[in-house]
Amino acid sequence: MSSGKHVVVIPFPFGGQAWALVNLVLKLAPAAPDVRFSFLNIAKSNSLIFPPPLRAKLPSNVRVYEVSDGLPDGHCGPMEHSGEHVELFLKAAPENFRVAVEVAEQDVRKKVSCFLTDALVIFASEMAEKMQVPWVALWVPAPYCLAAHMYIDIISELHRESSGGGTSTDNDNDDDKSLGVIPGLSMMRISDLPKELIDDQDTSRSACMLREVGRVLPHGATAVVMNSYAEVTPTPLIADLKSKFKMLLQVGCLAVSFPPLPLPPSSTSDTTGCLTWLDARDPWSVAYICFGTVAMPSPSEVLAIGEALESTKTPFLWSIKERAMAFLPKGLQERTSTYGKFVPWAPQAQLLSHPACGVYVTHCGYNSMFESVVGGVPMVCKPFWADNMMNGRMIEEVWGIGVKVKGGTITKSGMEKALEVVFRGEDGKEMRKKAGELRERLMKAAGLDGIAEADFKVLVKLIST
Repeated sequence: MSSGKHVVVIPFPFGGQAWALVNLVLKLAPAAPDVRFSFLNIAKSNSLIFPPPLRAKLPSNVRVYEVSDGLPDGHCGPMEHSGEHVELFLKAAPENFRVAVEVAEQDVRKKVSCFLTDALVIFASEMAEKMQVPWVALWVPAPYCLAAHMYIDIISELHRESSGGGTSTDNDNDDDKSLGVIPGLSMMRISDLPKELIDDQDTSRSACMLREVGRVLPHGATAVVMNSYAEVTPTPLIADLKSKFKMLLQVGCLAVSFPPLPLPPSSTSDTTGCLTWLDARDPWSVAYICFGTVAMPSPSEVLAIGEALESTKTPFLWSIKERAMAFLPKGLQERTSTYGKFVPWAPQAQLLSHPACGVYVTHCGYNSMFESVVGGVPMVCKPFWADNMMNGRMIEEVWGIGVKVKGGTITKSGMEKALEVVFRGEDGKEMRKKAGELRERLMKAAGLDGIAEADFKVLVKLIST
């Protein structure tokens, strides 16, 4: 085989997790033109990330490969539960990706020199160790989520204490206990953590993987790369994380652009008509509602949102899944047609940067949160799972650029109040001001003199030498 550097890239292929790693590779490829990148992923995820027109335009040193997803032979429909698909993937992944690595090595005629993977792909640690090459792990969620994983034993003990020494329960009043014992997490609570992380009775492969991440990264990863900016991350948190890893790099928010990219011409690129529709609206007047690619509110919550939008006559643009349309108030689309728009998909980044967008009703996904900050748009937060709860607390209590729904469940009165606060209250004005200030800080952090640029150069050197 020929000499030269060959980096194998492995994303975690569920939800929107893969996008940050894709963007990192597309940024690394021109910066390290002599390095070959083999992107190994399951077919379904690849089809979403690299549709044929985009795949044809990939840098010449990036090649995409398809790996078996672990589904049984002959399976042709969706799994009954997405969690079941994740379990099958995790069971089969180590062997499937070992074979795929061999195929990539033969194809590019270069031995693997480095693994660059999502941090959740912990089986890459053993692969890298056997091949005696570096493992670079990308942590996609927020830095404070990584801190929680690093202190899983302490958190489990806190949870046992809060639940009276037993296993996890659904009605623990003490779950608001502070995580202040962990550096940089004084603002977080036990109730903000994913149940899979604190419930040691959950023996599923995905839950075990989440609990193992914090144990594998410190000794297995040559470097941990964070999808964040050091300048807006608490100093004690970063200092503590740096003490845990061999190398910690923060290369910026990989799914967003600071400053935001110019809005494309609505007439030529707006297939769903969202931007054209927004062009006719007043500045800061529209509520954008979207809960990501996976999460969906309950039927009663969909109903409540619709009722609140109608009762307040709030102009809105709602990116809503087809199966949720049945839960809308009967006749809502007709009654709100002059000031509301329903679409199955929206160009979210461009929409949130449009002058008409005044509030984002969100599930508090990490990428979505920063897309909102790019546009300087306050948020109404309805967290669902994973890092959503921690992100929601950060948005409301630390940055002061949003408000969470009361009690964690959307009601008509709660949504009416949230819309009133953001659009017409003094608190809403303050949120917009703080969102704009945070955007300016992030734009500076993303500049040539920021830590992200310096850390990116370190990463390029690490994979190239």
